[in-house]
Amino acid sequence: MSHWNGIDPCSKSAGLCTVSLSKKVAEMTRSSAASSPQEPSVWGATDPALDGLRGLAVLIVLASHMANRELPVLPGFSLSGIGKSGVYLFFTLSAFLLTRILLAKPWCEWRCPQGWIDYAVRRTLRIWPLYLTVLTVSVGVHLTLAPAWWSYPLDIAGLLRHVLLQDGISVFWSIPVEFHFYLWLPLFAAAFGMAHARWGFRGLFVVGATAVLAAGVIWPASEAATNTIVLGPYLPTFFAGGIAAVISLDWQRGAAPSARSLGVAGVLATIALLATTPSGLALLTGNDFRSDVNHAWFVFFGLAWATLLLAVVHGPAALRRPFKSAAMQWAGRVSFSAYLLHMPVLDWTTRALGLDGIAAVSVFLAMTALVSWASWWLIERPLQRVRWRS
Repeated sequence: MSHWNGIDPCSKSAGLCTVSLSKKVAEMTRSSAASSPQEPSVWGATDPALDGLRGLAVLIVLASHMANRELPVLPGFSLSGIGKSGVYLFFTLSAFLLTRILLAKPWCEWRCPQGWIDYAVRRTLRIWPLYLTVLTVSVGVHLTLAPAWWSYPLDIAGLLRHVLLQDGISVFWSIPVEFHFYLWLPLFAAAFGMAHARWGFRGLFVVGATAVLAAGVIWPASEAATNTIVLGPYLPTFFAGGIAAVISLDWQRGAAPSARSLGVAGVLATIALLATTPSGLALLTGNDFRSDVNHAWFVFFGLAWATLLLAVVHGPAALRRPFKSAAMQWAGRVSFSAYLLHMPVLDWTTRALGLDGIAAVSVFLAMTALVSWASWWLIERPLQRVRWRS
């Protein structure tokens, strides 16, 4: 898609189109006597700390799956069962980033087909090339070599079900969820943005709470199947990210709480997330350990991750620093490749090679890093700058 340069490409008269939805939000909620806010940037989409949060999400998934194999990830404290929390962070972060981008678009782009074609192209290229590659390789490996340790035993029928988003074995369950949310995101982003524009934070929270309650009634968390590919139960995690994006855009104009208070909120969210891991809950409550005890806590994880996300973006430098480190940013860049490919590497390490203990952890992490980097470099990276040209 060509750069707008302030001109509405959809208008035959090429009139000026410089007002974004997020600017309309600010203008409608400030008095006419107030000075006009500056046009917001989309810095949140490229903030290096957010890459670090992606890195955290995939490391949580990897740690959980290592712990499931009884590998020594954190001696004395089992991390088994925390993987879902990492995936929910992916969901919340995805909604946050995309909602920020959509609400920062010039208002004319919301009625411009070229903009939505570009959105569809970019969302498709974000998932499908690598996903199809992994699916195709899995079918080939299963039908030819058929190693007992291969994590994704797919035949042609299974390939078709996954391509049609009707199935999701192993870690693939999250792909239909994420892609289906892409289809609904513009509607939710517009609803949250306009609620804030018309009624401020009160309206935003009312609309957000209503959306969360409706999702809970239609798709009760207690009835959600493990690794279901249905979007509905996970909507609260996405809604939390979208609402956080609207809040972030408002705070970007100088109305944010103090960095210290946001730092406290971020620390409290972190403590809550640690305390509610399956091992943490077993220690605090004295109940038996259950790895799936919190897997349906969609509202909790949405709120906790959104709070930490806002604290990292707008809070003190000390909270941002770990996520801005080169290692965490790198993990974030290769996170999608690592997410899709780490299970075959883990099974190869523990089942084919028969390794355990520190040796298994070392080989698994090294090979996952290598395979993920190669996948990112060869498949993901070349497609990141693709745009629809009008």
